[in-house]
Amino acid sequence: MDSIKSKINSGAKWTSIATFVITLLQIGQFIVLGNIMSAKEFGMIGMLTTISIFAQIFVELGLGAAVIQKHHATERQLSTLFWINVLLGIFICFLMQAASPIIADYFQTKELEGKVRLLSIVFLIAPIGQQSQYLMQRDLSFKTLGKIETISNVLSFSLLIGLLLFLKQNPVNAYVWSQVCLYSLKGILFYICYFPKWRPSFVLDIKACKEFFSFGVYQLLSRLVNRLGSNMDMLLIGRFMGMEALGIYNLVYQIITIPVLKLNPIITRVAFPVFAKDKNNNRALESGYLYMTKLLAIVSFPLLLGLYAVADLVIPLFFGEQWMAAVPVLEIMIIVGILRVLMNPNGSIILAKGKADIAFYWDLGVLVCYGLALLAAVRSNQLEIVAWTYVGVSILNFIGGRILLTRMIGLQLKSYVKVLLLPFILAVVSSGIAFLSKTQMISIHNNLVWALVWSVLISGISYLLLLHALKHVAFREEYQ
Repeated sequence: MDSIKSKINSGAKWTSIATFVITLLQIGQFIVLGNIMSAKEFGMIGMLTTISIFAQIFVELGLGAAVIQKHHATERQLSTLFWINVLLGIFICFLMQAASPIIADYFQTKELEGKVRLLSIVFLIAPIGQQSQYLMQRDLSFKTLGKIETISNVLSFSLLIGLLLFLKQNPVNAYVWSQVCLYSLKGILFYICYFPKWRPSFVLDIKACKEFFSFGVYQLLSRLVNRLGSNMDMLLIGRFMGMEALGIYNLVYQIITIPVLKLNPIITRVAFPVFAKDKNNNRALESGYLYMTKLLAIVSFPLLLGLYAVADLVIPLFFGEQWMAAVPVLEIMIIVGILRVLMNPNGSIILAKGKADIAFYWDLGVLVCYGLALLAAVRSNQLEIVAWTYVGVSILNFIGGRILLTRMIGLQLKSYVKVLLLPFILAVVSSGIAFLSKTQMISIHNNLVWALVWSVLISGISYLLLLHALKHVAFREEYQ
């Protein structure tokens, strides 16, 4: 346990620094775009992001996790995997170019066609550094990874602001160009930084990589159905409810994702390669999993529940009164955010155990349930019903996930509840303080800015003081 915990802490240190900077930039980008974009334009951003996610999954082909999980890869195998990624990137680029009219027709938004073609440029460049990125993860080189991602995001954000302020670009086009810059830079820098340790040979030996494909195909299918499930809402809302409804939903989704769900990779990205090194020690895996869950809960719970308490202040102050329709949807989706924070570490354990096939079948089952439920929900043409549908399926997924981990690593329900109970209680108390402070300030001064500042300040200090006072309980490892 001590070995896993120290490795998680070391990797999390550098990953957290990078994530903090990147999250600040993304929040700034999000606020800027939210204030200058219409709901329809924001819906287009959500759709382009979804398309990009699916394309990246196909380019990666599930081989990244295989490289991390299997430590004995030969030079011939690594070179073959590199060229497969590059060739797939070229194929995806041309496929997106050809399919752009079909995509635009599906969403009944002609403007998407040119933007999908522009976005496809990413896949000519980004795959160059993909293999190097996974090798750095395998080697636990999170300091280098963090620096690369920080630099790339800073330059991408600078390009976005420059295009908006100085060249007066259409905001959707400016966003797409910034994404092309971001992923292309990361690909190039990953390759350059790992070049002294490894460089690809001109080898393409498919037979030598059979073991990677057997693992990777399940990882590919698992990620594909997982992403299809988690983005099914975007795909169906955009198709049946229109881009304006999708814009409101995307705003809510982004508020929850940035910054709260950005915290998950700080731990989970580090955890997979660390867990993979102890994949045969279930006791160590259980202890590491509980430790990781506790860290995520301590940070995420107060942010999410606090956001619920001040949602009606955050939306108008940061994005404008025109987005007030997003408030009730945001309050519902907070539940989804909490469940996703808790479910995210599951994948690190499943893949570390080499059970990519289980992940696939699990995600496929969730996809079928969610797809059928959501297809009925969008027919109501009400975003609140769509959000509650997401909550219902997420609860079922969460319960099933605990059962799966109990069978896989012997996860004890009692220990799991113990690591979550105190962070949850403290977060409920602090969010209650935030709500009361907000109500009091509005009744006295009727000033939204001061109400938000005061409620966040008081509740944040209260949470930290309570956590410090109870640190002997909060950080006690009763699961050892």
